Order: sequence, then structure tokens, then C-alpha cells
Amino acid sequence: MRNSFDALGISPPILKALEKMGFEKPTEVQSRAIPHILNQEDLIVMSKTGSGKTAVFGVSMLQLIDPGEPGPQGLILTPTRELAVQINNELRKMSRYTRHRTTAVYGQHSMDAEIQALKRGVSIVTGTPGRVNDHIQNQNLETSNLRFLVLDEADRMLDMGFLDQVVNIIQALPRNRITLLLSATIPHEIRRISRKYMRKPLTIEIKSETKTVDSIEQIYYPVESHKKNTVLNHLILNERPESCMIFCNTRATVNKLQSFLYRKGYKCQALHGNIPQHKRLKTIQQFKQGEFNLLVATDVAARGIHIDNLSLVINYDVPLDKDNYIHRIGRTGRAGNSGRAITLVTGEDIKALHAIEEHIGTKIAKGELPTMKMYNNQNTRKPYFDTNAKRSFGSQNTKKHSQNYKKQNGRVYENQVNHRTANRTDRLPNKTSQLKAAQTNIKTGPKPLKESAAVNIGQTPHVQQNETVKVKSSFIRRILKKILHT
Repeated sequence: MRNSFDALGISPPILKALEKMGFEKPTEVQSRAIPHILNQEDLIVMSKTGSGKTAVFGVSMLQLIDPGEPGPQGLILTPTRELAVQINNELRKMSRYTRHRTTAVYGQHSMDAEIQALKRGVSIVTGTPGRVNDHIQNQNLETSNLRFLVLDEADRMLDMGFLDQVVNIIQALPRNRITLLLSATIPHEIRRISRKYMRKPLTIEIKSETKTVDSIEQIYYPVESHKKNTVLNHLILNERPESCMIFCNTRATVNKLQSFLYRKGYKCQALHGNIPQHKRLKTIQQFKQGEFNLLVATDVAARGIHIDNLSLVINYDVPLDKDNYIHRIGRTGRAGNSGRAITLVTGEDIKALHAIEEHIGTKIAKGELPTMKMYNNQNTRKPYFDTNAKRSFGSQNTKKHSQNYKKQNGRVYENQVNHRTANRTDRLPNKTSQLKAAQTNIKTGPKPLKESAAVNIGQTPHVQQNETVKVKSSFIRRILKKILHT
């Protein structure tokens, strides 16, 4: 194994970019795979999550592709939009000191913007199968000069039903190309694709069990189903992770759990397929930047997302697929760093837990739930919540909001009282006032009406302005009698 990128034959501009990105020496998969790719051989790479697979094909393509040639020369297919954006961002960092340009194409993104980027010219295109297929069918993506095809997370693409689209894309590409297939597992369909569309591929396999045993502390806690939220809250308070991903099996569970944690005052967000694309990308970026420390996610939405220095992974639900357990806990303990993975196990999950232990080849330790004394002593532990934060998280902001609401509500009530009082003074005279007015009319006669009023009650327009309407006294008496009897 070669212990430096320089020894692999990488050009100085790319080496400079890798150094700026924090790469010190190649990982095992990079040391084994990059020389074969630079030798223009087809490869099947079976490697664990977080082993540095993006740099395997990214560095190799940037090294071999000529930025002066027209049209895209590299195409990378990914199962999710988030992974496509992430890979494109990594490629931009790797190529910052070169003349290469890259772009990403994916669903729920502006088609016009993608077309303009392709017209301006790019060296490498990263995208989801559906959108890439659309661009090829509409002749927006020129394929005649493509020299590289990368199928990243190939097993997941097949699980998500992209097989037909992937085959259509492969058939539209030149035969004389380098094909790289990266996958955690190699099911039958992937084997069939490799035999049909790859040229005597070499298989490089890095065992995933080594990572899960050596660098990640794995613990499970037995818990009753109806107490999972309470136990999770206790664990977070005890662990106090700087960054933590919490995995659930369904979108509904993600939403409910995120709401529960939000009400408890945690800075957290949800990530699943029903959330709009632009919001998912923003959520991932905010999590990477540390704007919140808890991310509740499903397996599909989080597949392929790389988070540096993730301190804790919690399996709120035991994964339905044994391989998903490896993908989940592989988010922590990356690049040789230590990590922790906690799994909440109900009575119904014991059988699935034993299957996972058999799959990874090791026993998962049973933990003892922390007691209230461990994190309830405010004299020895700093508060976990940012009570001075401007964001509307936690009980502190909720209380303040409630006080403001009461003040506003009190002002509204006071205004209503004043309004009612003013209305009472403006109402018609009471019965006593009406009686006095009637008695005055009997003695002195009614007040003279204006000309317009006289006209309205039947008088002709030639009546003088000072002329009054004569009303019979019997009519006044009837009015007075009604007032007195009411």
C-alpha cells in the first residue's frame, strides 16, 4: 500500500487541493483502487461507509480528464439528490486549482439552470438516474466524449427502482470508456450489469466488519415501546453529543420524534423523502455547520451523507435491513476517529438484534440506562441548552413568548372594555329621558323639522323653512302610554 497521494502519481494542483481539504494520506481503498483506475481498468469496489470512496473516483477522473476537450468526459450516477450535490461539492474542492468545471443535475431542481450549465461546458456531471436520463433523451447532455462512468451506491440505486434508467443511460454511452461500480453489497442484478457492461472488472473488497468492531463503541438498551421517547431524552442529556444523528424506520416516526425533541428544547431538524428538496439540502448544510446538533432521519434520506466528526449515532428503531445498521453507525467514527452507536431495543426487536450481531460478527454490549442523578445535578454539569440563543427553541423562549402573549391579550381586553363604555354613552336615551321628552312635547309641541324632513313626511316643497309639523295630541298620548307601560 502506498502511504501518500504523491506516491500514487497525483498531479500537484490536485495534491494541493487535497491538502487544503485535510487529506493527509490515502485510505486503504484509495491506495488499492486509484492505481488501477489511473491504469484505465474497470473496477468493482466493495467498501464500507466513510472509507473515502468519493476521492477514489474523484481524484482519478480529475487526473485523467483533459479540461480543454469539449463536452462532459465524466458521469457519476447516485441514488439520491443529496448525494449528488455532496459529491459535486467535493469535486469542486478537489478541482479548485485546476481548470475543471463540474455540475450536478437532479430532480426538483431548475431544468433551465442545468441546461445553461451544460451549455457553458463542464468536465464532470453528477446526477440522479432520472434527471440524467431526461437530459440525454432531450439531447441536453452530450455523451459522445464521455470517458468515465461511475455508479455510486449501486445497490441502493437498484433498491430504489432505478435499474431500467441506469441501463438506458449505459446504452447511450460510448463503449470505449472506464466504468467504476461502487457498492456496499453486490446483489445478482449488479453482477449481471457488471458482466454485460464492464470490461473484465477487477473487484476490490474492504471488509465492513473491521470498522464496526475496531473504531465504534456499540451499545444497546432494552426499552419498552411506550418509554422510548423518555429514554431517548435521558440518553441525550447524559451523552450531551456535539452532533448526533437519530435514525427511524418511517417518515411518520421521524416527524413525531422531531416534534417531541423540539418541544423538549433541543435544536433539531427532520430529514426524509417527503421534505422538499431545497429544504433537505439546507438542513444538511446547517447540520454540517453546527447550527443544530440533532438530526432525525430515515435511512434513504441520509444515505451517502458525510458528516465530519459526528460524535453519536442513535438507532431509535432497529433497522429492518442488516446492512442499514452498518450504514447508520458508519456515520460516526470516520477516518479512524472513535465513535459511539446506541440502539434502543424493544422486546419485538431482540430477534433482529441477534441477526445484526451475526451479520457483523460481533456482540453488541448491553448498556445500563443512565439515572436521573447522572445529569440532574446542575452544580456539576453545564446546561445542555443554549438559553441565550435567538432561535425559538426551548422552554426559555417559550416562557418569554407566553409572557408577551399575556401582555398583548391584556391590552386587547382593556381596549374592549373602553370600547363598550364609549358605546353605552352613545346609546339612545333611557326610558326616563324618553318620558321627559314626551311630556315636553305635550306642553310645548314638538321641535320644528327641517325642510328636508317636512318633505319626507308628505309636505310639499313650497312649505316655509320655519313652518312646523302639527301633530295631534292624541297621537302623542298614545306614544306616552306605550312608553309608560313598557
